[in-house]
Amino acid sequence: MLLVSRCLMGAKCRYNGEGKPNRAVIEFLRELQEGRDYVFICPETAGRLPIPRLPGEIIGGDAAKVWAGAAKVQNPAGADYTPGFIAGADIACQTAAKTGARAALLKEKSPSCGVHLVHDGHFDGTTVPGQGVAAYALARQGVRLFSEDDLDELQAYLRQTEEEHHE
Repeated sequence: MLLVSRCLMGAKCRYNGEGKPNRAVIEFLRELQEGRDYVFICPETAGRLPIPRLPGEIIGGDAAKVWAGAAKVQNPAGADYTPGFIAGADIACQTAAKTGARAALLKEKSPSCGVHLVHDGHFDGTTVPGQGVAAYALARQGVRLFSEDDLDELQAYLRQTEEEHHE
């Protein structure tokens, strides 16, 4: 089972009330069956963060520090979104456990779902290496992470796990 960020299909669940449809992801999922091969997640809506809202970025550290209580997810005005991000990440982890998901296809640069990159906390578009709050929690749970830029690697991983499953 694969978890997939709902916004990559165009669902209007992002902070700004928009989706982020990715043509390659949409094409990739056409070969798979929802409910059998993948399920959609959106940690931010699961965490009951309002839509639309000001953007949030990790301030004062990285996702590990957010989980440790030493960093926060805040908007540019300083409002603390951390509880919603943690709650949504917990729900994503519960979904992974319930469905047996071993991989996740997540939205890069998101403070929830960033796999390789997140924004640097200055709200100027600059990114830094790191994971989002939910991505970090899923990885700690043993879920293999892929972004929309990693579709070839994801496809190879799914083929490999399918072959191992049939051995």
